[in-house]
Amino acid sequence: MEKDNQPEIKPENNTETIFSENEFSMEGYDKHIRQARNSLFIAAGILLLNAVILFSKYPFDIELMWLDYLLWTVYIVGFIALALWTKKKPYYAIVGGLILMGVFILINALIDPKTIFGGLIFKIAVIVFLIKGVNDAKAAQQMKEQFDNK
Repeated sequence: MEKDNQPEIKPENNTETIFSENEFSMEGYDKHIRQARNSLFIAAGILLLNAVILFSKYPFDIELMWLDYLLWTVYIVGFIALALWTKKKPYYAIVGGLILMGVFILINALIDPKTIFGGLIFKIAVIVFLIKGVNDAKAAQQMKEQFDNK
């Protein structure tokens, strides 16, 4: 048999794909990313509901009430912003959500240690959905960045 004189074609890097950027969509890439996004929105909603109930019981003449309002607003807006950010950078948004949830639990535990066990199912559910979404979000974000670098 004759040997072909054509050089062997090797890809320049291991990140090449047969898919085009148009075929890849962050929407619906994986259910875990959607679940993590939804859990961030749900966390913000539950915190908002909790804040409304909590502040309706407080008398408004408390001296440091503005600090409490500020903390709750930061948490709620933070979870909403991170949930929206999962469309662009899902990995960083979900890791940020885990960090924000940890800070929320830690600060509330420092203020009142009884809050560690309050809403335990809610806290566990949010953390579980965020952790499930981290790996898939990292893979999806890396794939998206590969298309952006072409």
